[in-house]
Amino acid sequence: MIWLVIIVIFLGTVVAVMSVFWFLSERERILAALRKPEERMEARIPTRVGLELSGPDEPLIYETTFTENVSDHGARVVTTKRWSPNDSVLVKLPESPSCRARITYCQHLKEDEFATGLQFSFSSGVNDPPSYFTSDRKSN
Repeated sequence: MIWLVIIVIFLGTVVAVMSVFWFLSERERILAALRKPEERMEARIPTRVGLELSGPDEPLIYETTFTENVSDHGARVVTTKRWSPNDSVLVKLPESPSCRARITYCQHLKEDEFATGLQFSFSSGVNDPPSYFTSDRKSN
C-alpha cells in the first residue's frame, strides 16, 4: 500500500513539473490568447487640424497642436505636454466652440513630443465635437 502512495506522489510530481515547463514554454501564446484584441469601433481618417488643448480648470494655460487622425468620437494629437490618461481637457478648434474630451493615452514619441488620444464626451450641457470629427467631414 505504501508503494502505491509513493508511485502516485511521484507521478503527480512529474505531471506538475511537466505542466510548469509546458506553461513556461507556451507563456507568450497563452497570454496573447487571453488578451482582448484591440479593435477600433470606427475608422480613423488621417487629417491635420490645428487645435488648442487646455485643462478644464486652467483655460488660460493651453497648448496649440494638431491632429494626426480623427474619427467620429476622438482624435490622435501630437502634444509637447505629457497628459495623464483619464484627464479631462477642453478642445478648441478653429471657428468652433470648445468641447470636452478625455485623454485615453499618452505615448512618448521623441524628446518633447507625445502622441495623445482624445475621446470626446457627449454629455448634456457639453458642446458636441465639431464637424471635423463627424461623418460629414469624411464624405468631403
